[in-house]
Amino acid sequence: MGFVDSVKGFAGKVGESVERGAKTVSNNSKKFAEKNKVKRDIAHIEADINSDYIELGKALYEKISNDPDSEYAATIADIKEKNGKLSELKAVLMSLEDKMFCTNCGAQISKDQLFCDKCGAKVNEPEAAENTEAEVVEAEVVSESSEKEFSSEDVKD
Repeated sequence: MGFVDSVKGFAGKVGESVERGAKTVSNNSKKFAEKNKVKRDIAHIEADINSDYIELGKALYEKISNDPDSEYAATIADIKEKNGKLSELKAVLMSLEDKMFCTNCGAQISKDQLFCDKCGAKVNEPEAAENTEAEVVEAEVVSESSEKEFSSEDVKD
């Protein structure tokens, strides 16, 4: 019976050890989950603060954007220049995507639509926009052919 008792004692110690290990894993898992939740909450609050900073900056920009004597005049001029470039690039992208703005509500719509999805207004594509687009394409073709001629002359020399 000594052997059976020693096996029972050993099994009991192993069981206690496994139980302690399981409790440790469980506690660590709970702690890990809680840490991740707190980190997520921190990230959300930081994102909210950054959004507030952006809104505050926009409000300040709107308030002082027309003051040429502002200490931020150079930054304001830079923002205005970048907004102009951004508008130009958006117009080019819309042209490449065969889209335009509704003349009634300003929604982005496909050029082949007859009516605006947002306001229902009849869509009329201005002919000037078509001519301008054709002129841009023609200018690019002329520019490309000029570059090719220039390259071939360089090779001859």
